[in-house]
Amino acid sequence: MRLADFGFTEGINEIIAITRKADGSLNTAPIGIIVEDCSSRMARVRLYRSHTRENVEREGRLFANVIWDAVIFALASFDDLGPEYFESINPPVIKGAMAWCEFSARLEGGYAVLELVDGEVLQRQFRAVNRGFNAVIEALVHATRFVAIKDEAKKAELKNRIVYYSEIARKCGSEKEKNAFKIILEKI
Repeated sequence: MRLADFGFTEGINEIIAITRKADGSLNTAPIGIIVEDCSSRMARVRLYRSHTRENVEREGRLFANVIWDAVIFALASFDDLGPEYFESINPPVIKGAMAWCEFSARLEGGYAVLELVDGEVLQRQFRAVNRGFNAVIEALVHATRFVAIKDEAKKAELKNRIVYYSEIARKCGSEKEKNAFKIILEKI
């Protein structure tokens, strides 16, 4: 079992991370898993102070769902997904996921070192690159920073970037990407 078996490539791979809170409920958040060798089982992820980091520190594990749904990425960026979005809770698998993975995780400074321990490929499908989907992912990076910071000048800069990506999604994306941008713009 290696990262490539689940669609990971070298570089930063955007997935929906799922961790368990102390009360057993699920925390969901898009994160970028950093892969240096996709033929291995090892990766890492930058974790800032967040519920995801707290849960990884407490439980020592993180689940990843590989999914191509812009709306799911947008929703999970700002709120935890409810049970209605899951086809399974144990392991946590989001409806429409192409694969899920379980990683053991240990914190080292600002990163979690991940080791793949389990997973399943649920769908094997071809998908061409869609600039609208990519624009949603880029905008979400800026949008989550936008809601977290206080500096008004930086917020204005981030908002300009988000608007730039919204134009790409409007021109290049499907209805899903356009709906994802409605969520993003509501949240900021």
